[in-house]
Amino acid sequence: MKDKDTTERHILEQPDIFADVFNRLVRWCNPQLPEVRASELKHLPVHTFRDTARGIRELERDLYMKWCPDWSPDGALVIGNENQTKEERWTIGRLPNYAAGNLMRVLEDGGTALPEIGVILYFGQKKWKGPKTLRELYGHRLASLTPDLIGNDRVTVVDIGDLPWKVIESLESDFREIARLVKCCRSGIPYTGAKGRLKYFVATARVMAAIAGIELSAGMLEELRNMKEEDQTMEMVFPFLSLAEAQKARQACIEAREEGLKAGMRDGIEKGIEKGIEKGIEKGIEKGKAEERNIIRKVMEYLNRKGRGMELGEILESSKRMEEILEEIAVSERS
Repeated sequence: MKDKDTTERHILEQPDIFADVFNRLVRWCNPQLPEVRASELKHLPVHTFRDTARGIRELERDLYMKWCPDWSPDGALVIGNENQTKEERWTIGRLPNYAAGNLMRVLEDGGTALPEIGVILYFGQKKWKGPKTLRELYGHRLASLTPDLIGNDRVTVVDIGDLPWKVIESLESDFREIARLVKCCRSGIPYTGAKGRLKYFVATARVMAAIAGIELSAGMLEELRNMKEEDQTMEMVFPFLSLAEAQKARQACIEAREEGLKAGMRDGIEKGIEKGIEKGIEKGIEKGKAEERNIIRKVMEYLNRKGRGMELGEILESSKRMEEILEEIAVSERS
């Protein structure tokens, strides 16, 4: 999906994220690749144009990086990245075409030709069944006949959900939480969120919501952006990564707004001021929104401190449970 590709692209555009993914995931699948540093990566244009017999064709990549180590400041390797949530087997065959188009553009512009590798990061919930390298695409028997003429493993598919846990846990950036969620979805294991603070909190949350099939509302995104730095962990957002939880949270917002509307109308009528109803409605809605956000945030923080985050959905669904948990919070604050 286009929106999902965009959110994944935004987090991977950060050089420290991309370097972490490349060094710990891509190189695990293809150990012969060099290790890179974030400071050595430079962005390249993702849109390129190629003059063919059929006219001008546009080639678009999800992400294009050039590796420029100290010993080769003008570049030593080009890395083209594609993100996939559904397996498209022939994508692996298109990547060499992208590389050829980029090479032609560089040569026509008088630039320096650099070797290029293609990476497909697969976020899907089903196992990747097709070939993961060009060698596998051709078949090992044919590839071994002319090893010097075949691109071999210059295209690598990284099936995130199929990686061992130890590989995922070796990640050092925010992408570890994204990989954990993909692995949990694939394995049928509940994702509970990490306690450590995230560097790219909102961007990471948006990718994970997209993977979980959740559309974060403007209000939810505002809540995430306004969280204190010490609270910017996935532990504070993971309840919204379940469709059921998101629906219940949205329903709670609707009910709170309706209650605010009624309260506003009552206030406006009782005061009898000019345009009191309109002002009361606006004030009631705003008050309802603010109170609803404060209550949900307060309950989330309390449950997460107690390691009971998964109870949020049940509490939002039941007014009785909400009263009980608020009384429990009040008791804990008095003690």
